[in-house]
Amino acid sequence: MNKTGRAARVLALGTAVAVAGVLAGCTSTGGNGGPNNDRPEGEIHVLVLGDAAASAEQAAADRFNESSDIKVVVDEGATAGNDYTTAVRNSIGTASAPDIFMSWGAANIQPLVDAGALLTLDDFIAEDPELKSAFLPSVFDAEVIDGASYGIPMRGVAPTFLFYNEAVLADAGLEPAATWDELLDQVSTLSAAGVTPIGLAGADKWPTQMWYQYVFARSIGNDEVAKGLAGDGDVWASDGSRAALATITELIDAGGFGQNFDSVTYGTDGSAALLRTGKSAYELMGTWHFATVEAGDPAFVQSDLGWTAFPSLDGDGQDGEIAGNLSNYYNVAADTRYPDTVRDFLKELYSDDFLGDELALGNLPPTTNAADLIAADADLGEVNKEYLSFVVDLVGNAPTFQLSWDQAVPAEGLTPVQNAMADYFNGTIDADGWIAAMQAATAR
Repeated sequence: MNKTGRAARVLALGTAVAVAGVLAGCTSTGGNGGPNNDRPEGEIHVLVLGDAAASAEQAAADRFNESSDIKVVVDEGATAGNDYTTAVRNSIGTASAPDIFMSWGAANIQPLVDAGALLTLDDFIAEDPELKSAFLPSVFDAEVIDGASYGIPMRGVAPTFLFYNEAVLADAGLEPAATWDELLDQVSTLSAAGVTPIGLAGADKWPTQMWYQYVFARSIGNDEVAKGLAGDGDVWASDGSRAALATITELIDAGGFGQNFDSVTYGTDGSAALLRTGKSAYELMGTWHFATVEAGDPAFVQSDLGWTAFPSLDGDGQDGEIAGNLSNYYNVAADTRYPDTVRDFLKELYSDDFLGDELALGNLPPTTNAADLIAADADLGEVNKEYLSFVVDLVGNAPTFQLSWDQAVPAEGLTPVQNAMADYFNGTIDADGWIAAMQAATAR
């Protein structure tokens, strides 16, 4: 979803055949045969999402470059995951490819692993064990494939939850919705006040998916969802699945998302602007949204931005189940010209400076010392500490944490999954069409 997203944070790297085709066109000095000496001399390139969180990565490069002969160049790519993905996929194996780039889990990088386009990081970890031990095992292990490590966690643990405009709710005489029925009841009040109840960047599709993830978690539980994503098509056709779809339809038909959600984007400050300017009351988004909203209006974050767990809903799910992104990850191109420099730069990802910058952005580092860092950071304001403590509790108390659906399926299933979400939301397909689309997208 990126995440990422996210964010928007989603990395679909195509099929192994497509990647292998790109590699086949490489020069003889690159590809799988060792370092590609056609890459720029004296520098390594890091491609990051061009969002608010990129400031921490640039600061890490600036610190590193003070003492390194080989320089790190941070290239800001697209803010939308699919555009970012295309840039990576089209450049892999060439002299213009990034040495380091971002991903969101094993399913998304599997094609590159199969094509031999990624460097295994086990040798790096053997030389510097903290490249693994500094991170939460449940997060780090998400990019361990067949016993080999391919990704180092970076940015933050990123569950999704409801953000809201405190002033908009207060003006309408409302409190943040704790139950689904309360959320439904608030739709008419907010609409009558000229406010879109729930902002949604429907044009990007991955934000729409977040609503399914939570309604299905509440309706059938994350364990059942995981079975469906792993290829059990009966899950999507179950009575619980149909009930979840009907629940989503109820909110859409009530006007919960307004009439123009399909034209709103995330990456161009669409949905975030609606929230902070009072044109929408709620938005379901990941932890990175704090930094995105703050980039547009720091004062709003300090005064009127609120957050709360997704509302409870009667169903078979466990209380407190969450969904979202375990983390972002840095991967290394197999043909990087300067692997030792890459190794040394990756150490920045658990440094005090980098983690402090992440906290300042509202990102919860995927490290074992995150809670202690929050408590000890004198530079964090009270609002930031309150926000990060909320995320710590949300993750720590969750009985299950479901990876975003489009990241949990093989890369070729990402676009079909996102399309199914958008098509059902806008009425292009009905429940039977959605079920068929999800069965096809998740089939193994």
